[in-house]
Amino acid sequence: MPPSANGGTLGRLGAALTKTMHADTGADAALVIDLDADLLQGNLAGEVFWARMRHDWRRALTGHGAAAGTDLLDIAQLPYDARVLARCRAARMTGTRTVLVSAAPPAFVEAIASELGCFDAAEGGLAQAHSHRGGSARWTMADLFRAMRPHQWVKNLLVFLPLLAAQRFELATLGWSVLAFLSFGLIASAVYLVNDLIDLPADRRHPAKRHRPFASGRLPLRIGTRAAPALLGAGLLLGALAGVELLVVMLCYAVVTTAYSIRLKGSLAADIVVLAVLYTLRIIAGGAATGIDLSMWLLGFSIFLFLSLGAVKRLAELVDMEQAGGRQQAAGRAYETEDRPVVAMIATASGFVAVLVFALHISSPEVSAMFGAPQLLWGICLVLLFWISRTVLLAHRGLVDQDPIVFALTDRASLVSGLATAALFVAAILG
Repeated sequence: MPPSANGGTLGRLGAALTKTMHADTGADAALVIDLDADLLQGNLAGEVFWARMRHDWRRALTGHGAAAGTDLLDIAQLPYDARVLARCRAARMTGTRTVLVSAAPPAFVEAIASELGCFDAAEGGLAQAHSHRGGSARWTMADLFRAMRPHQWVKNLLVFLPLLAAQRFELATLGWSVLAFLSFGLIASAVYLVNDLIDLPADRRHPAKRHRPFASGRLPLRIGTRAAPALLGAGLLLGALAGVELLVVMLCYAVVTTAYSIRLKGSLAADIVVLAVLYTLRIIAGGAATGIDLSMWLLGFSIFLFLSLGAVKRLAELVDMEQAGGRQQAAGRAYETEDRPVVAMIATASGFVAVLVFALHISSPEVSAMFGAPQLLWGICLVLLFWISRTVLLAHRGLVDQDPIVFALTDRASLVSGLATAALFVAAILG
C-alpha cells in the first residue's frame, strides 16, 4: 500500500491517536482510529462514489457486469497514512486494543480492517467520528492546479493553426482564437479531473501515476467532484460566446474525451485513433471560432501526425513497463509488451505519412501563391522527418516521457526543431 504523500502535522496526528474509549465493561482501553479523519488520505464515501460511477459507466458502455459490494474498491491500494498504521501496529504490540471506526457502511470498514490486519475491531455506520475531524492530509490550491495539468494546455495552441495557415493575423481573429484556447483549456482540465477520479485503481498501481494528487491522497476526491463540473461549465460558456459552431465542437470534444477516459483508452488501436481525433478537434475549433475554412490537407496532416504521437505515448508506456519488469500488460490498456515492435512501426509510418501529406500540400498552386518563398517550406519536411525519427528511436530506448508533449517541452533537440520550423515558416512568408 502506498505511504502518505502529505500528512498533517504531528501534533494533530498525536492528538487524534491518543484518544481512548472504554468498552461496556469499562475495563479495556482502546486506541480508536477514525478511518476518514485519521487513516485514509481522503474520504471513503468519495472512494465508494467514484468506484460505483466507474462500475456503472463501464457496464453501460460494455454491457458486462462487474464487481459489487466491497469488491468495487481496490482496498489494498487505498491511500492510507503510513504513520497511522505504524502507530496502530506499535500499540498492538504493547497490548493496546485497536478499533477502526467510520460513518461508512460496516462492510467496507470491516473489509479495510481485515486487509490491514492491525485492528482488533471495526465499527461502521457511526453517526459521528470518534476522533478529531479535519483529516491527516491538508490539500492546497497547488495540488488542484497540478491535477488540472496546466502544462497540457500547450496542446491547445493548435487552435491557432488555422489562423497561421490562412495568414489571418487580424486582432479580432486572434481574439476569437484566444477564446477557443481558454475554452479548450478549462474543458480539458475538467476531463483530466474526471479521468483521474475514474482511473484511481490503475493509477495507484502505476509506478509514476500513483503520485498524482488524487491517487496519492493529497487532494480529497470531493474537491475534484466539485471542480470538474465547474470547469466544464465555464469552458462551455466561453465556447458559446464565440458562437454555435465552436460550442458544438466543444461539446463533441467533451463527449469524446470522456468516452475515451471511461472506455476507449482501453481499446486496442482505437485509443490512439481517438487521441488523433481529439488533437484534430482543436484545429477544427480554431476554424469554428474564427470562421476560417479548413483545408482537408491540414486535417489529414493532423490526423497522421497525432496518430504517430499517440503511438509514441503507448510505446513509451510499454518500454517503461518492460524495464520495470513484472506485468506483461499495462494496467487499463489493451497493449502487451510483445506489441512494442508493431506500436513502433505505427508511430514511424504514421509520422512519415504526415510528412508526405504536408509535402503534397505545399506543392499545390494555392499554397505557392500564399508565400513569398514557398520552397523554404520543404525545410519543414526535413525537420519533421528528423524529429519524428528521433522521437520514436528515443521512445524505443525508454528515454521519452510517457507523454510526448511533455518530452517535447523539455527536450533541447525538440525545442530547437520547433524554433527551426517557426523560422522557416516566417521566412517563407516574408520571401
